[in-house]
Amino acid sequence: MLDIEDFEAVFKKRPNEHPGFPAAVQEEIARHRLRLGGKLFFDRLCELLQLDIGRLYPPHSNKQIRALHSLITTSALPLHNKHCLLFYILKDLSPSTHTDADIATAFAAAVHLPTRYWTFLEGLWALDALNWETAVGFLTHPSIIPTFPDEIMSALLEFMEKGKMEGEMMEDGLPMAYYSATRPPLVREGVREAFVRYMTRRSVTETFYWIRARPDYEQRQLFEVMVLQTLERNGVTGLEERADMVQELVGLPFNDDEEQWFEDFLVEGLGRNCPGARDTVMVRRITTGRLREAVHDSGLRGKKLIDLDWDVLKDGLRRGLGPRVEVETPFVVS
Repeated sequence: MLDIEDFEAVFKKRPNEHPGFPAAVQEEIARHRLRLGGKLFFDRLCELLQLDIGRLYPPHSNKQIRALHSLITTSALPLHNKHCLLFYILKDLSPSTHTDADIATAFAAAVHLPTRYWTFLEGLWALDALNWETAVGFLTHPSIIPTFPDEIMSALLEFMEKGKMEGEMMEDGLPMAYYSATRPPLVREGVREAFVRYMTRRSVTETFYWIRARPDYEQRQLFEVMVLQTLERNGVTGLEERADMVQELVGLPFNDDEEQWFEDFLVEGLGRNCPGARDTVMVRRITTGRLREAVHDSGLRGKKLIDLDWDVLKDGLRRGLGPRVEVETPFVVS
């Protein structure tokens, strides 16, 4: 097996000949680190392995690349972890395609790097290169154990939004593909909320049932995020799309708790300032047959949604109910 402590054997250069990473590679790594919030996934991996690389990555000089190699090979890490770190570093010095000149592939073969580690490192390196589709392809492989799942999901969601604003379009289905394959726990509140906003734009109904499957203590907050995303104009291409989402929302089979969350949020809570918040409550009441509540709702008057005159509508409901307008009658769906 290859002696990884032999610098020449690993990097195919004599110690005093290696200049460090090319300037273009250094600049790209620094730029990607900044775009990833100041921390590459390689940085996260080193932290997980409790290896303090300081400012040695990317190495700017012969001295730094030798120091980085020495730090890894003389550490107390298990041998396979050392192999993983060296393989990742060699990826930066290899062509994008596997050829005889690809020293990363040659190194992995020489040290017999297990396929699951090789696959994981390929995915991690692709993430740091902002090559999202390639990264998801590797990181959803069934042979690997998901590592940094919440952080990966957060990066996918964040860059999908940034890409839309900056004209760098990411495949819309990548976050869902990653979630479906790995089932990340979504421990961090911010990641959960971002995922709910993403799901809601794709399907309000699927998001609703997904929220129901979450732990009880999460459900109300995520429910409100779903309602807010449905009513806000952010991420919606047009009024017709938004109207379809609202129609889907008001037709959902809420239980008693969800019904109360819905009204509290849109009448008195943070959602009351959403476009059409009160209109949506009224439509929900009519849709579910709570006609008496709709008639007596004094919060809506005059023309509101799409030139709909609520006063005229409520007057029609009042006439239709007749004397029942003052009697609470159950609504039964046959």
